[in-house]
This record gives sequence, structure tokens and C-alpha cells, in this order.
Amino acid sequence: MNKAQQKEYLEDYAEAKRQGKPFFPYAIYKDHLVALFAIGIVIAMAIVYRVEVGEPVNPATTDFVPRPEWYFFFLFELLKIFKGENVLTPVIMGTFLVPNILMVLLVVWPFIDRGPERRIEKRPVALAIAVVVIALMAWLTEEGVKSPSGTVDPAAIELEGLDEAGEAGLVLYAANQCSACHMIKGEGAPGPGPDLTNESSKDRGLEWQIDHLKEPASRTPGSSMPAFPNFTDQEYEDLGTFLEGLGDTYK
Repeated sequence: MNKAQQKEYLEDYAEAKRQGKPFFPYAIYKDHLVALFAIGIVIAMAIVYRVEVGEPVNPATTDFVPRPEWYFFFLFELLKIFKGENVLTPVIMGTFLVPNILMVLLVVWPFIDRGPERRIEKRPVALAIAVVVIALMAWLTEEGVKSPSGTVDPAAIELEGLDEAGEAGLVLYAANQCSACHMIKGEGAPGPGPDLTNESSKDRGLEWQIDHLKEPASRTPGSSMPAFPNFTDQEYEDLGTFLEGLGDTYK
């Protein structure tokens, strides 16, 4: 701040102080009004939008899909946006690096922007950063709310030509929440895994599908897909047959 800016600031401050009103009771009165208004909104929303308490979580269940509270949905979506060569990359970027970089920026910004001006219209950079961050968090939260839970009813995937192996494979596909990363005929998540509707067109073969289920990185280097090492031989064959038949035998 140069001397001219400092002089102008001191003059503005002195004039504002001369024309202003004392903290008590004016500022306290306004603070109480705003606080009561905010509390009233919370109470009204709690009455109008009642949240039902669901069934207690069963710790022994195998089909429960954990999802974060609404205020963590933006972090939930960051895990989908950052895709790397291994499974740790999106986790590190989405839950550690990006949030902490933004938090550090919030802490150090007062030391970067040393201007004396407090009027928001005179601080375009700070205003732009605040708008962008808030808009990004709102968008990510909305995407998190709308994102699929990962569980798809097998009956919702309409496929023709399903035989015994195909039916068994479809049940395994749904039970193991493959739809949290893949899509078949519009059912499931659009990513991060590929759409499997026409998987047979890649002509990979049953052996490739089974090896990929056992250890994805052995067939797709750098894959972030988790391994499924605990299937029986029959389950590997059923699910592999189902995947290899999508788009040809099962369509």
C-alpha cells in the first residue's frame, strides 16, 4: 500500500467512523435478527422436509452400498473425476491434495491480498475465487446426489438370449456391484469403467475375462478395477461367459 492509498483509506475510515453507529446495541441487534432468521429457516425445513430414520444397518449384509453424508458428496465426486494409473491416485487427489490445497489457499489469501479495500465490488479476484469454489462444490454435490448407488436389480437390465450361465453371470454382476463402475444398456454408472453393453465386440475370449476378474492389472496394465479373488471356478466361468456374451449372445 503506497502513501496515497493509505491516506485515502484513513480518510474513508475516519468518515465512516464519524457517520457510523456504536456496536451496542445496533450491531448486536442486527446479529440477533440474522441468527433468529437462520434458526427459523432450519426449523421450518426440519418440519417440511422430514427425514425418515431407516432400518438399522446390518453389519453382516453383503449388498449394502456405503455412501457419504450430503456435505461430503463433493469429495465423493472428486474420486470419480481424478483417474490415475493406480487405485491410490484418485483417493489421494480427491480426499487429500485438492481439499488441502484449497484450505491452504483460504488461509494464505489474506496475506496475498493485502489491499485495504473491503468493499466486495472492489475485490474482483477474491470474489471470483469465492464464486468459482462455491459453484464447483455445489455442482459436485449435485452430481454426488444423482450418482448411482452401485446396486442394480438384475431384472432392470433387459437382455435377450440369456441362458443358464448368462442368468448366473448377471446375478453375480449385480451382487458384486459391478454397476457402480460399469453400464449395461443404460443401467449402472457411466464410469469410471467402460460400458459393457457390447463387450463381445472386443473378442477377448473367456480366458481373458476370467484372468481379468482374478487380477485386472494382468490383462489391463494400470487398471484401477479391484480384483475378485474369492469366486469359485464355476462363478468365474459364469461371470466370464456373461461378460464375453454381451452384445452378441446376450443383447
